[in-house]
Amino acid sequence: MKSLFIRCSQETYDLAHALAKKESRSLNKQIIYMIHNMADEKNVAVEDTAEQEGKDIYSGSVTSETISIGVGLSGLAETKKQDSQD
Repeated sequence: MKSLFIRCSQETYDLAHALAKKESRSLNKQIIYMIHNMADEKNVAVEDTAEQEGKDIYSGSVTSETISIGVGLSGLAETKKQDSQD
């Protein structure tokens, strides 16, 4: 879950509370409702990247050739040769 902080004027704050009260919602729920409602009106959608990655793996489009080495835990492990003065 993410947080969204909004700075606004007192008038905007009061309007938002009035809208929420009229719709019997909390201010947070009203803002979320308005965002989703506007997204529906404008045909805006956000693709779930985790879902898309799962689809890509299942379809076989993700292979060792299509991803770079160093992804995931293997990216955390590094090997380095020490210089010796022998």
